[in-house]
Amino acid sequence: MTAFPPAYLREHLIALGCDLARVEESFIHSGGAGGQNVNKVATCVQLRYAPSGILLKMQEHRTQASNRLAAWKLLAAQLQANRERVARERQAARELKRRQNAQRPRGVKKQFVELKRRRAKTRDARRGTGEE
Repeated sequence: MTAFPPAYLREHLIALGCDLARVEESFIHSGGAGGQNVNKVATCVQLRYAPSGILLKMQEHRTQASNRLAAWKLLAAQLQANRERVARERQAARELKRRQNAQRPRGVKKQFVELKRRRAKTRDARRGTGEE
């Protein structure tokens, strides 16, 4: 096993449910400012984690090692954010179902009945007397 990601980060990723064997790591040339260094050295790190559909590039630092560590940390942060988003969606769905199944208060039911009675009177008033 390689030294990357570091042990503390590896444990965190495993706790998040990440299968480290399915993470593809590649090194490519960076773009943008940096002159000769970005043209000659593959300092940009690209991580692809297919099960979650995550593809990220890290080229903020000058060295490959710094970008590599930052990329793995970013992967962990994105997996954590995905996990929290899924948990929020599940909670929202449960809460919606609870609210939909809850009974209406007695006062609201009375208001509905009263509204129906008023509408019925209004429609009855529109009817003709039938003497046409």
